[in-house]
Amino acid sequence: MSLTRINANVISLIGQRNLRTNAERMSKSIERLSSGFRINSGADDPSGLVISELLRAQVGGVTIAQQNAEQGVNLIKTAEGALMEVSNLLQQIRNLAVSAASDSTHNEDSRGALQRQVASAMTTIDQIGSTTTYAGRALLDGSAGTKVQIRDTTHIAAANLTASAGEGLADVDVTTAATKATKDTSHAYADTGTTVANPGTITINNKQITVIATDTVQDVIDKINDETTTTGVVASWDAGNTVVQLDQNYYGSDKLIDYAESADILNGASAFLENGIDAVATVTWGDTTTATMNAGKGLVLEDSAGDQITLTTAGNAVSTWSDALNVTQGLLSFQIGVNAYETASMAVDSVSTTDLGTTGLLANIDISTVAGANSALTIVDEAIDEVSTMRGRLGAFLTNELQATSRALAAAQENLTASESAIRNSDFGAQMSEFTISQILVQSATSFLAQANSLPQMVLQLVRGV
Repeated sequence: MSLTRINANVISLIGQRNLRTNAERMSKSIERLSSGFRINSGADDPSGLVISELLRAQVGGVTIAQQNAEQGVNLIKTAEGALMEVSNLLQQIRNLAVSAASDSTHNEDSRGALQRQVASAMTTIDQIGSTTTYAGRALLDGSAGTKVQIRDTTHIAAANLTASAGEGLADVDVTTAATKATKDTSHAYADTGTTVANPGTITINNKQITVIATDTVQDVIDKINDETTTTGVVASWDAGNTVVQLDQNYYGSDKLIDYAESADILNGASAFLENGIDAVATVTWGDTTTATMNAGKGLVLEDSAGDQITLTTAGNAVSTWSDALNVTQGLLSFQIGVNAYETASMAVDSVSTTDLGTTGLLANIDISTVAGANSALTIVDEAIDEVSTMRGRLGAFLTNELQATSRALAAAQENLTASESAIRNSDFGAQMSEFTISQILVQSATSFLAQANSLPQMVLQLVRGV
């Protein structure tokens, strides 16, 4: 490299190039130290930027999904708290019904007062069902679950459906009508005033009835009927056959006449067991899917999914009841994942008194009579079971889905953030070392560039020697 050519100072160009290189290196270090990021543009690390942006999007989604899960926990706790109050009110109603069923402590007037207490409690239940909301979202009015409108009240008494029921108008095709157990005893008597053949005991559905030697057939009938509240069995005189006929008050295979006698009183000392028959139906939902309902008892139709429809006495006939129900489906849905459709859903049914109950509606109970109080106990127990089941489902959903998912999302957020940080963020120790090196090199390059710029002046020595 010649130092005698002043029109091309190559050594200066070399110094300038190295100064620019080191200045850019120091500038990059300053950028990374001041921003805290190793990657500030695509030029810094193209593939790293792509992965980092994907991880950033995932971290952001996980953060929001975790917030959704936590808000879902609060929502479910709000619904469960309201249901607990409904349970308490139902327990109060049940206690009132038990009290009203006893003649020993109540008369017609006091039972009327108890019924007014029941009506007040049911008004509160309806109010809880219609006003329980979370951020404006109604929770217990049925809009967050399966809501049923009974359009054919002549043939359908009640309906308690799940999310498996298709939305729209449903037809109920009764293929088997329910029956009550019935049986004629075998010992024939001239009339009801005849003294029975033998004294002894009659046992009906585990209830023992004592028959004495002077009892007539009518006396035995009366004694059996005195225990109807316990046994469900009514005795009557079958005038055509001159025997006593036993009839179960209620429909279904679980409503028995389990009869035995210690001697020949009504049935030749023989025992028998008679069952009723349960109703069976095929239901066509609004989405054209069908369900076979043969798992229920008596007038209660039930399918394998737990959907229940209760027939009225008029509806207990082999026939098709068209457009009997109108089903509306709703869900509480929570986005608990970073991708589309990664949701957790939960149905919460209505707690209105017009929706609770299986064999009858809670809204229709009346404990102003002994018979009404006894019937109310069955319906209230069904309502308690429904609300308890709802609370159990909510608790399981809260624990097994929302809270478990929230913990998993927290761990994912931690790990994803660490991964994104390792790719994108600056290592300050390494960058400070890089900055120090580049700073020294810039200073060195500047100094030697000054020296390189002064070298052409040596040519003047040659000029002076001429």
